[in-house]
Amino acid sequence: MFAADVFWLQWIGGFAAMTTLFLSGLWAGWTSPYLAQFASGNSPFPVTTNDISWIASISTLGEISGAILGAICIEYFGNRRTIIGNGFTILLSWILVIAANSAGWIYVAKFISGATGEISYMSTSLYLGDISSPNIRGAMVTMASTGVVLGIVVANAMGPYISMRVFACIALVPNIYFIAIFLWLPESPYYLVSRGRLDDAKNSILRYNSKADVHLEVESIKNFVTIEKSVSFVDRVREFNFSRNRNNGLILMALIMFSKCSGLVPLSAYMEIIMTRGSVTAISPSTVPVIVNSVGLIAGWTAMYFVEKSGRRTMWAVSSAGICVSMTSLGTHFYFLSIGHDPATLQWLPILSVVLFKIWFNLGVSYIPNIMVSEVFASNIRTLAACLSSVSSGVFSFIGIYGYQWLLELIHESYVYWIHAVFMVISSIFGWFLVSETKGKTLMEIQNDVI
Repeated sequence: MFAADVFWLQWIGGFAAMTTLFLSGLWAGWTSPYLAQFASGNSPFPVTTNDISWIASISTLGEISGAILGAICIEYFGNRRTIIGNGFTILLSWILVIAANSAGWIYVAKFISGATGEISYMSTSLYLGDISSPNIRGAMVTMASTGVVLGIVVANAMGPYISMRVFACIALVPNIYFIAIFLWLPESPYYLVSRGRLDDAKNSILRYNSKADVHLEVESIKNFVTIEKSVSFVDRVREFNFSRNRNNGLILMALIMFSKCSGLVPLSAYMEIIMTRGSVTAISPSTVPVIVNSVGLIAGWTAMYFVEKSGRRTMWAVSSAGICVSMTSLGTHFYFLSIGHDPATLQWLPILSVVLFKIWFNLGVSYIPNIMVSEVFASNIRTLAACLSSVSSGVFSFIGIYGYQWLLELIHESYVYWIHAVFMVISSIFGWFLVSETKGKTLMEIQNDVI
């Protein structure tokens, strides 16, 4: 489908990036089974209710710190080296879990997981945008993004049956694997050209695409990489305020806001609890997250095909509309419970709702912001755009996780999910009219379109 014989090293880079994000997924999925163990008193050390609350939320604060640190590292060390350094930091977080003898150790480990997760999102999106050919770029970023879902599935599946220390020991294996792969992979040609290393850039281009026209590629990259070393940070911020860049930045922030307001945050953190409150007894509520995320993983892999066939704009609009239907049906289930319907006859509805939510979310809303970061911003401000994306993600995640509990205290649960549905109606319309269509275009062509 994608001429793998020519792009084989690009695909290896994509799988390595997917493994990086798989570790972020392991941390995201770690929360559900081990918070349940802490809450039940079945933990290796004593924890309070306040400890559990902080363990659940402190990673969102780490995300904001990671966004700023990631932007600095990418700017000075490049995407590949940032990914490698970030890998060693993720390794540290697992070691802290292994050594933990109090909640404080877990605080630090979870904070690091939030920071490294955002650095992973930023650096892998930009790295794949640099090394991948136009006809597979969207599929490559989408494939890497499914690593998060795969990690959540694995964590939810094995977490209830093993101790958190054993879990961390297992996580060390893929962690060391992806570090080794990135140490072997060549540097991005965009980074090399930006540093004036043209001969190294030509070798990198040939390794990533053996049939590339090297001279044409180098000239294209040189035209794309327009920044000079003397340009200051203030100048870059000023350029970000140019009309086209400001508009793209606002659209990116809006897409991230819609992503976090889709219902993702409460469903990710509280799915088992939501199923219990929804009177689901046909299957164990702890089994539902495994099923949901497994189906979502398949949807994410399917999206690799559709993102290049149907385009970014269409996939965002359709995905948002599908999420709207899913959240409407979930809210309807809780409304029926509130007016006295027999829960035994309704059990299929919440399960189907969350399964459909994950399918539709992973078909578009999940990955389009990452693709946008890797494509629509000029070389000299892409790091700032990635920083903006990650800070926005952290802020809206923090708002989402606390806003959900706050709304539950104010209104009935059914209205909470219907509010998410309304957001996704707006998201669908917004995406259809404002998301740029970039499928099949080179980075230089995309820049020429927006100028």
